[in-house]
Amino acid sequence: MRILLIEDDEVLASVLLQSLTQQHYAVEIAEDGQIGWEYAQATNYDLILTDVVLPKLDGITLCQRLRSSGCSTPILLITAKDETSDRIRGLDAGADDYLIKPLNLRELQARVRALLRRGDTPRPPVLEVGALRLDPSICEVTYDNQVLDLTPKEYSLLEILLRNPLRVFSRGDIIEHLWTFDDPPQEETVKSHIKGLRHKLKVVGAVDWIENVYGLGYRLKSQKTTSSENIKKEITQKNLVENSFTPDTSPSVEQQFKQAMNGLWSQYQGLMTQRMEVLQQAAAELSSGTLTIKLRNSAEREAHKLAGVLGMFEQETGTQIARKIEQILAKDGELLAAQKRRLISLIQELGELLNLMAQKLVDQTATSIEEEISSKLLLIDPDLQLGSQLQQVAYSMGMRWQQITTLEGAKNFLQTTSPDLVVLNVDEIGQREESLALMLDLATYTPPIPVLALAVTDRLVDRVTLAQSGARGFLLKPVAASQVWETASQILQFTRSLKVNVLVVDDDPLILAALGPMLEPWGMRITGLDDPRRFWEVLQSTAPDLLILDVEMPQISGIELCQAVRTDPQWQELPIVFLTAHREMETVQQVFAAGGDDYVVKPVVGAELLARITHRLERSRLLQSLSTKDPLTGLANQFQSSRDLQRLIAQAEKNQRSLCLMILNISDLRQINIQYGHEAGNQVLQRWSRLFQSAFCSGEILGYWGNGEFVVGVSGFTETEVSVNTEQLVVKHRLNEILIKLRQQVFTASNGDRFQVTCNFAVVEYPNDGLNLQSLYQVANSMFKQS
Repeated sequence: MRILLIEDDEVLASVLLQSLTQQHYAVEIAEDGQIGWEYAQATNYDLILTDVVLPKLDGITLCQRLRSSGCSTPILLITAKDETSDRIRGLDAGADDYLIKPLNLRELQARVRALLRRGDTPRPPVLEVGALRLDPSICEVTYDNQVLDLTPKEYSLLEILLRNPLRVFSRGDIIEHLWTFDDPPQEETVKSHIKGLRHKLKVVGAVDWIENVYGLGYRLKSQKTTSSENIKKEITQKNLVENSFTPDTSPSVEQQFKQAMNGLWSQYQGLMTQRMEVLQQAAAELSSGTLTIKLRNSAEREAHKLAGVLGMFEQETGTQIARKIEQILAKDGELLAAQKRRLISLIQELGELLNLMAQKLVDQTATSIEEEISSKLLLIDPDLQLGSQLQQVAYSMGMRWQQITTLEGAKNFLQTTSPDLVVLNVDEIGQREESLALMLDLATYTPPIPVLALAVTDRLVDRVTLAQSGARGFLLKPVAASQVWETASQILQFTRSLKVNVLVVDDDPLILAALGPMLEPWGMRITGLDDPRRFWEVLQSTAPDLLILDVEMPQISGIELCQAVRTDPQWQELPIVFLTAHREMETVQQVFAAGGDDYVVKPVVGAELLARITHRLERSRLLQSLSTKDPLTGLANQFQSSRDLQRLIAQAEKNQRSLCLMILNISDLRQINIQYGHEAGNQVLQRWSRLFQSAFCSGEILGYWGNGEFVVGVSGFTETEVSVNTEQLVVKHRLNEILIKLRQQVFTASNGDRFQVTCNFAVVEYPNDGLNLQSLYQVANSMFKQS
């Protein structure tokens, strides 16, 4: 676990460092509050330990700033014994706990353990999964009462897996949690520690407890061996039987991939045979001395194609043989006698290998698992009538619900099943805190599982709490099955729209077909193009989030396509990953010189391609977020929201629809900043932002234009659907509802003063009040009203 220690006293910092490192924590030290702020912004820590009295930025102000920026990391304050006001102010500013000087190191360690247990999901003092037990108070790990002798890093690695049993940790995540800035390891070091920990677990009987998640990283894979776990399993099975639902037996991602690849081999076996026949014809003519230049070039191309795909079918030997054939055929001039004999031998060897692979596929027993064509929906609610009604509604649409009536049963069920959506009764299934913890866990799944929350109360604080816990929707009980179904369908549709669009351009149809099973299970929608001459029209129509290009293609190469993309302003920032069968530096230099972001060497390994795509998309999204979002409110900035509103106006003109634009301005924001400080002003802006996002979550355009000015764009009805006056009344009614909520907000400044906020607002309509964004904005400013 990684801790940030902010302390300017060198002696105390040294003592705390020694105490914490003895507990196997990775500790980084900042000498003043400003450096601590910069560290906390740059890195995710598991806990922040800070003194109150610090140079440049005191601990309480730092705490307030961290909470205002959205940081949820547990904070432990160190304060002098007689500074009661500091302790109160610190807790009010968002600190989770405090310690009084002089420090008791054993108490410090206990409080650190308690805060780390709390985190996002409460954990017991001793971490236990099955027979595996980790006691942080004495840094001891046992399995079936056998003590494991672990290195500090192995211990820390096991601890983060036990504290986050549902989360997938990439090697980068593990480095971030277990190493400091001063001691950065290579990713291979992580692999070595994983291997060592697995070996020590295996020695005591804990076999296969650390699972490789295909292409992403590692997570804990608990083995249900204890009697208590068997009881839980029986309870889960009982709940499923009671509700006439069967547990999900769909294959894992790796199983799906292997099944898909077997299907692809069968589908494209004829193409493989054709490529092999060209090589065999070249071998025959080579033996008779009649090999033409044309056939030799064709054989070189087919060898290149085979080298690029055989490794994808776990035939690395075939790739190596095909590559050697390609290299010999690519040599200049007449081949020597030894080269001819070697070439004929390699072609014969490759043909035998392909025949063996084809025969193996024929001999395999057909054990395909029926493809899941419907969504997997989970209802966690004791209301059996609601579950039955939902099942009836879904049945007609070829979908299915599964219902579990206890929270404990749901947790066990979710350890082996990943539904597309969960409907969770947060009040009647158990303690609300446990339900919220489950929602937070589901958000860490890969991919995240959306949750529709059902609750018995409809207070604003309830909605905010559920939204912060990851709920994608909210319904008040009692609720009709049709209403649950309608809301769940909307969430599913929105979730699917978040899929990453990837355009792949490769003249080999087998490559295009193989990338689907590799990437689609991870939420990527693949569009394949085998004719580069149609590239521009397909690029415009698909608007991909990432582009994959083959380097060598007939007519137009991937290098040339990349150069064309980089000259167009619309696509200059599009991430581009190249596929190439060449490893030489010259090809790599060409890829990057043309504007490529990364490259993968054929045959494509799914895990490597997935990792490179994920990293590239994360970087692209980060840059896009920085350029399009206001960092304080999280809403679209003026540039981005103006573009979105202009697009909405263009659609309204095309479809003969109206459009309402609402503008709200905090009239006394400047005075708040002067009187109470910018932290208070930021608090107002962030709370307003959350209120707007909760009130307008049906496709409206939200933006923050700076200086306390918020904008909301709402697409209206066609003139034949409803009168303009009626539409304005509907929009104004929604505005009045949020204005009431805004008036009710009470804020607390750092000095304890409480204050409220006033605002100006206006509602204008396209096309009656203006035909473009600028004219609408001018009319709105001329008719501002005060709330």
